Amino acid sequence: MSIRLPKPLHGWREFAGEVGIIVLGVLIALGAQQVAESVQQRSEADDARRAVRGELEVNIARLASRAALKDCVEHRMDEIQALLDAAAKNPSIVTPGWVGRPQYWSMQSVRWEAVSQGGRAALLNTDELADFGALYSWMSNINGVMTTEQADWARLRTLEHMSTLTPQMIFELNSTLQDARYSNWRIKRWMMQMAPAEAKLRLRNVPNPLPASRSACIPMATPRGEALRVQAPIYGEEP
Repeated sequence: MSIRLPKPLHGWREFAGEVGIIVLGVLIALGAQQVAESVQQRSEADDARRAVRGELEVNIARLASRAALKDCVEHRMDEIQALLDAAAKNPSIVTPGWVGRPQYWSMQSVRWEAVSQGGRAALLNTDELADFGALYSWMSNINGVMTTEQADWARLRTLEHMSTLTPQMIFELNSTLQDARYSNWRIKRWMMQMAPAEAKLRLRNVPNPLPASRSACIPMATPRGEALRVQAPIYGEEP
């Protein structure tokens, strides 16, 4: 028994041509879809890149404001050290009117977290993603240390209410001062480590829109009320 295949209405050649046109149309449609998806992904990657770079540039501008006042902070620590050293020989001290503190700068990471959680970070190239991640890691470390640093300076400001220091008080304040020095050193070190990644990414040098508090630059003999008026007015000091 022989089986005969049905013949196309207009012959096999025309049938093959019609099938070829259909296949070609499907391939063109798939190719167009891939191109559209690729364009969409590039657009999303560019948006993510701009958002992250802008956030990093703001953070770096804030760290630059801190670096600009580092001499004041380090000089103030030297002044406090000299006061404590003198108190070891003579417990009576000249009560500082003002001790001040380094400014706390919050390192932003909201955009980075949104890009990462939204899956758009995967659209960035591997090297770029690694540099972004490293910078945010260092900035997170700096944020944590600045929080600890503020607590140290709060204890150092107790000198504003002291006229006599006992050996125990001198020991405790010396310990706090060394913690503050170490925090300052760690922040400076991390900022140095960040520099190559900043240069590699060619981040812009943007101005910090927030005025930096000159709290640590105000002389220690300044009465507290006057010092509060001199420092940047948008920053408050605890009583």
